[in-house]
Amino acid sequence: MKVHQLNALITIADTGSIRAAARTLGLSPAALTRTIRDLEANLHVPLVNRSATGITFTEYGRSLIVHARLVVGQIAQAEAEIDAMRHAPAGKLTVGVTPWVAFAFLPETTRRFLERMPDVQLEFYEGLLGVVQPKLRDGTIDFVIGRPAPATMQSEFRNVPLFVTHSTVVARRGHPKAHSRSLAELTDATWLLPWDLSSQDSHAQILFKRYGLSAPKRIHFVHSLAITLAQLVNSDMLSIFPWPLVEIDMVRERVCALPIGEDLEETSVGIISRRGQPMSSVAECFVQCLRDVVSDDVRSQNPERRRMFHSIEVVA
Repeated sequence: MKVHQLNALITIADTGSIRAAARTLGLSPAALTRTIRDLEANLHVPLVNRSATGITFTEYGRSLIVHARLVVGQIAQAEAEIDAMRHAPAGKLTVGVTPWVAFAFLPETTRRFLERMPDVQLEFYEGLLGVVQPKLRDGTIDFVIGRPAPATMQSEFRNVPLFVTHSTVVARRGHPKAHSRSLAELTDATWLLPWDLSSQDSHAQILFKRYGLSAPKRIHFVHSLAITLAQLVNSDMLSIFPWPLVEIDMVRERVCALPIGEDLEETSVGIISRRGQPMSSVAECFVQCLRDVVSDDVRSQNPERRRMFHSIEVVA
């Protein structure tokens, strides 16, 4: 297999047709078709199904695309590493970020990173691990900042812990259950929660079972902080937020923490990357900037910043 063949396969997948891929690559459709046929001949399997209505990929083709993205991405990363050793670092860094971490730490991390590496182009994907995992797997994303991968994925992804924090139940201001002091008062409520890949049960189900209570019957799932806030503010749904998110002004103005007596689970945040693939110097720089920002905020002399991050415990 040659790199230009893999790149041709990726481009066809991204553009959806031979003709569009040929335009993108500056080739004729006939030349691109020959490239794919040569690759099929080398592998002795069909990769693409061609018909009058367009193209689809065989199971071999779909599998190869995943590996092709990783190979091409690794080569691009290696070239960027060598270039960084010769000149100022450049290239592109793509990061997946859990929404609340983006609100709390991303702006200052980005500012510090770009001071050090102004020629690096950043691309961010907002989303929980369950959403961005396919892009992490195929190399579209370099690493993810968020909850660790579940145990079933530990052989595929590596997790480096950053910090842990506590969570709380939240509701809109003026919610009829805003003054509830126990989980037992919330079993009949409607919940809106992120889906946790590490368990068949949701956070709320696990939490209620821990205290010997029946799990709520009405639980809906969400993968967007913006959607969560919109739903909470305009309904009687409840959710579970990490404490730093609750203390952010734009959130605190819209929702309140319920004064329940039970302890909620800790939320762990780390750097999730593909196992067996070293992080580039550019990625390492971004992670170090993030570590510095978290450490500075936790130790800040600013009362507002200290309040916001009082629940965070940095992992050495």
